[in-house]
Amino acid sequence: MRKSENKMTEEWRLLEFDGLPGIESQTVYHTLGLAMEKYKDIENTIIICWPKDPVVCVGYHQIIEEEIDTTYCQAKGIPIVRRPLGGGAVYLDDGQLFYQVIANLKSKRLPHEVSKMYEEVLKAPINTYKKIGIPAEYAPVNDIVANRKKISGNGAAEVGGARILTGNLIFDFNFDEMVKILKAPNEKFRDKIASTLRDRLGTIKQFLKNPPSKAEVKEILIKEFEKALDIKLRREKRFLPKEQEINDQLLKQYRDPEWLNITYQRRSELLEKRKVKISGSTQIYHSVYKARGGLLRMLFEIEDNFIKDIVISGDFSANPMNTPELLENALIGTLANPKHIYSAINKTIRDEKIDIPGVTADDFAKAFELTLKELF
Repeated sequence: MRKSENKMTEEWRLLEFDGLPGIESQTVYHTLGLAMEKYKDIENTIIICWPKDPVVCVGYHQIIEEEIDTTYCQAKGIPIVRRPLGGGAVYLDDGQLFYQVIANLKSKRLPHEVSKMYEEVLKAPINTYKKIGIPAEYAPVNDIVANRKKISGNGAAEVGGARILTGNLIFDFNFDEMVKILKAPNEKFRDKIASTLRDRLGTIKQFLKNPPSKAEVKEILIKEFEKALDIKLRREKRFLPKEQEINDQLLKQYRDPEWLNITYQRRSELLEKRKVKISGSTQIYHSVYKARGGLLRMLFEIEDNFIKDIVISGDFSANPMNTPELLENALIGTLANPKHIYSAINKTIRDEKIDIPGVTADDFAKAFELTLKELF
């Protein structure tokens, strides 16, 4: 091993899965998180792959019925999958190259704080883009941009026994299909989504007249990960048998409605109340607020000026993964006043060591204030 300034170069495993079924492109990193929790001999790993068929992927904290046109997806035969990381809904296909960094929780190679992990790990894809002629730069909290266009979306969290970061290099993108899979109240709004998406999202194909092949970019990315993390990657093509067993189990779980609707089921009774009339002393409110770190959606039931029930969802990232449930439990029984809400959220974030990059207790209070201002 050669020495770096502060640490020894580590050997990590590189799993080159290349084209995978759409759903499996998400189960593979989840597999290693669970494997690291169960077994002591699972190596720190980087996976490079892409989906060989389309899939719609929603963030762990999102409610599918609020984000996705499920009727369209069913008609087109496009599967919907829930990943174990935060972030927003996205259409994935073979126009994207995925990198998935999975490190044991005990590893000191990756920072523990999610925002710092983004800064360190994203040096590799940023430098890869630069090597092929695209002026990429880091855009906190979790994006890579070039000329103000997003060219890579990323997510990170602790999953099982691992700290995981995933992201993509976008060679080409099916803008039309992305617009169709998203839920929209009407066609005018859908047209607005399409216009915004084309203005804000960029691809390698758009930036370069003669773009390099996926194989060429992949080789650059591998070298850049070795530099950024000070590691040596050992190439392999398949899971260990015990890892494959976990992956097979996850493939079944990912198709299970219970997993797909995990956020909905957490507060299904409240979500169903949106469809019925509530009594005079009880009101149902829906709040949508854009924080720096993502969109916050909150549905809450107020009875006699106290929060009786609440569900928090959105495209934010958070550690631990049950952060929304922890915050919901802290808010139930709280006076529906922004100051009390801020206090309850802030205390829970501190006590539970919650990390929500780009989202603060003040953001939650503002979201409530915008919706409940007529109460005060």
